[in-house]
Amino acid sequence: MTRNGPSTATPEAPQEQTTMTELVAGIVSDAQTLIKQQFAMLRAEIKQEIQQTTAAGKCLGIGVALGTVGILFLAIAVVYLLNWLAPSLPLWGCWAIVGGVIVACGIAAFVTGLQLLKKVTPVPEKSLNALQENLSWIANRQS
Repeated sequence: MTRNGPSTATPEAPQEQTTMTELVAGIVSDAQTLIKQQFAMLRAEIKQEIQQTTAAGKCLGIGVALGTVGILFLAIAVVYLLNWLAPSLPLWGCWAIVGGVIVACGIAAFVTGLQLLKKVTPVPEKSLNALQENLSWIANRQS
């Protein structure tokens, strides 16, 4: 109540209502920010995978080099062991047997490695799927 009697004033409507253009501009701005964040996440995932792969590759390389030297010495020892166990077998025959076994093991390891390599997916699937969903959502909203 006021001094002059009961109040008949109605509450005023907000003066600033957002227009449709401002709403669409806000949505587009949010979509752009989201896409930028998706690309940043994708880059970070790829960078992390490259670092992990590099570290693993270094360890694998050192392991392969040391293992190769060890296998070489063991192969020489097996040749002379075989010659000692079967003195009727010529030394060249012992070398051929040991070499054949090593080649067979190498072929088996190579084939196994190829099969494992076919299963590797170096692309970060989660980030790409999220990015594709966002892009298709934006395309559907604009059309």
